[in-house]
Amino acid sequence: MVVEGTREEVRGRGGTGPLAPLTWPLRKSILGLIHLWQAGDRLADVIPPLLEADPGNQVVYSAPEGSRFASSGREFTRRLDGAVLPWEQARRHEFDLALAANLGRLDEVRAPALILPHGVGYAKLVPRNSGYGPSVQRPLSDAVADGLLRYGRVVPAAIGVPHERQLDQIAVHVPDALQVCHVVGDPSFDRMVESLPFRSTYRKALGVNDAQRLVLVSSTWGPHSLVGARYGLLNRLPAELAGGYVTAAVLHPGIWWVHSPRQIRAWLEPAVRAGLRLLAPDAAWQAALVAADVVIGDHGTVTYSAAALGRPVLLAAGGLAEVAPESQVAELYRRAPVFDADAPARPQIEAAIDAYDPEQGAAMAALLTSAPGRSAELLRSLMYSLMRCEEPAEPPRLHPLAAPTLVDVGGCGGAEARAS
Repeated sequence: MVVEGTREEVRGRGGTGPLAPLTWPLRKSILGLIHLWQAGDRLADVIPPLLEADPGNQVVYSAPEGSRFASSGREFTRRLDGAVLPWEQARRHEFDLALAANLGRLDEVRAPALILPHGVGYAKLVPRNSGYGPSVQRPLSDAVADGLLRYGRVVPAAIGVPHERQLDQIAVHVPDALQVCHVVGDPSFDRMVESLPFRSTYRKALGVNDAQRLVLVSSTWGPHSLVGARYGLLNRLPAELAGGYVTAAVLHPGIWWVHSPRQIRAWLEPAVRAGLRLLAPDAAWQAALVAADVVIGDHGTVTYSAAALGRPVLLAAGGLAEVAPESQVAELYRRAPVFDADAPARPQIEAAIDAYDPEQGAAMAALLTSAPGRSAELLRSLMYSLMRCEEPAEPPRLHPLAAPTLVDVGGCGGAEARAS
């Protein structure tokens, strides 16, 4: 087998290790499965700080085929600067551990697999496709039975969930998988909390000064998302909020990679020229949440993470019909104010900030993770247990967030060019 971009041959355990000819003395080989961009984004919270730094580990990545967003997974692996195997080769090689943040073809992986949700846990319902047969109850995203159970067996060796409450969801939706579930916290949220001291750095990167408030507009993908239902907000808000406010936007990878970055830049060029800070598709969206003063969003992970981080949230799209009724996102829809897209934005934003109760943020955080600050410890312990290997002696730590980067639409997209 050939690793893309190198001449290294890849062999199974019967050979001399995952990469040959070997130079580094390795103990374990690990496969990171990047089905789609957002799955890669979640694994980036875990693999670099908890596995890659161990000199006994070799991490290899692959992008399984089959997802409607598979092109985004391939693009993510292309930018990794790591060892990347074509999927057809990866599925023939044996590894000591596989990590995934999305379902699909996991039964073809020759390794004990740990699966993590790529968002805030089991909250969204799988979108209903068009077709000719009758509609049926929609399963939970990331907890689809035929992705976790195949040919009479639970596919993953372990499922990591951020909260104890989600064990109850698994017990209802995929009860056979409950036996391999482990509560491991939320590494993405833990990184945000650890990065709060860098708030001023992130605000500077977004071109926000101390006298301004940052309004972050967040959209997941699909027709019920903010962009799908209220795309005009991205063009309207920068001008309407000029003076005292800065507007930034973070778009779901499913928007960027289905429509293409080139097309998104073309569509939003007028908004960017009017002052919108459009986060690049590979930007650290979590850092933008740390920087934000208020978030206008929908039922996506970014919006809920903002609420858990203690940011006032206004809901401009989505609704209870798109999420599991017992989920934490449904609770946000019961608590957070609705943004009226037909009314002036500034009074609504100021009212949300003035009326915000910090207890609501604490309540949202308590529903997001039942192991706050412990995800690095719990995940590393679980992963090394699956590899039947002793953990490194030094305590595990997650990496701080990088400063967010912005889209340039031809000389006007940088933070300095647009800073007030």
